[in-house]
Amino acid sequence: MTITELKKYIYENNKIEYILEQIGCHHIKYHNKGYYTCANKDGDNKTAINIYNDENLKCINHTRNIGKHANLITLIGFNMKLSFVDSIKYLHKILGLKYDYNKVKNKNKQENEDNKIDPLEIFKKIKRKRNKIDINDIEIFDNTIIEEYAPLPHINWIREGILLFTCEVFSIGYSFKKNRIVIPWHYWCGTENDIVGIMGRSTLSNEQCDMLDIPKYLPLKTFPKSLHIYGLQQNYKNIMNSNLVYVVESEKSVLKLHSRGIKNAVAIGSHCLSDEQIKILIGLNVEIVICYDKDIKLDYVLNECKKFKHIRKCSYIIDEWDLLEDKESPADKHWKIFKFMSKHRKLYN
Repeated sequence: MTITELKKYIYENNKIEYILEQIGCHHIKYHNKGYYTCANKDGDNKTAINIYNDENLKCINHTRNIGKHANLITLIGFNMKLSFVDSIKYLHKILGLKYDYNKVKNKNKQENEDNKIDPLEIFKKIKRKRNKIDINDIEIFDNTIIEEYAPLPHINWIREGILLFTCEVFSIGYSFKKNRIVIPWHYWCGTENDIVGIMGRSTLSNEQCDMLDIPKYLPLKTFPKSLHIYGLQQNYKNIMNSNLVYVVESEKSVLKLHSRGIKNAVAIGSHCLSDEQIKILIGLNVEIVICYDKDIKLDYVLNECKKFKHIRKCSYIIDEWDLLEDKESPADKHWKIFKFMSKHRKLYN
């Protein structure tokens, strides 16, 4: 079931009270105005929690900070100390439902489908481009999709400080055919083996790419990048423990920071947050730190911060000391410089 389908199932089958009992809430009471009240499993306030009896399952916890836009799934994660994904799995288990993704394709199946000739494909492509991408239609692949690539980091990245253990954690590889560094994007709310797409980074420098008109990044397996966040799958626990997430532009910045022991960064693959990426970051319920490259103007950075106003604590890192070269990211510098810039980050009000 998708998350939307799961919520609808809980509402239509009157499972809210049962779920609250399972996670330890007590003094559960239904009110005619269309909501439940109950106490936290370790609390004595009988009306501390309000759960609305509709398909959104909105939750308000008056005595615990579980987020302004919380729902029943958020409450489960808070009470049971589970990640978002594990909360979904837990719900499927206690409700006797089969846990599965909406669409999962393995490599062999995809290859067979790609080889089929569809006379209407050209018209379907036009239609797909016109339609808005639905998050419930995400294609998820297992890690066999990267078996054709060599599991080897490129020497240039090693020289830049991206260590071998980081490359292993993020499944970084190399394509001899494309002459590109392989960067798999793991599904942010899936398992460590779930992959939604693959980017290929040119081994040439930025200057060489510009001179030769070669794209620096090229999709090796296309996917709707705006629906995902890079590095969240691998760095989720550290983000939760630090109560802070650095939002950078490129995957490479996430890898550099990870190699320097800073394991609470994610990348959006651009410098413009999409609506879905904003929702994902809000759902983390931690401080959001915008950490873009130096060439991004302050006004633009402030506009990105504005997207979280009155919802989450948001701050930003700006180079007031001229420590960065043009187009450099704070992540490109020594960890001491990054920590210094982070320490003096500006709070967006």
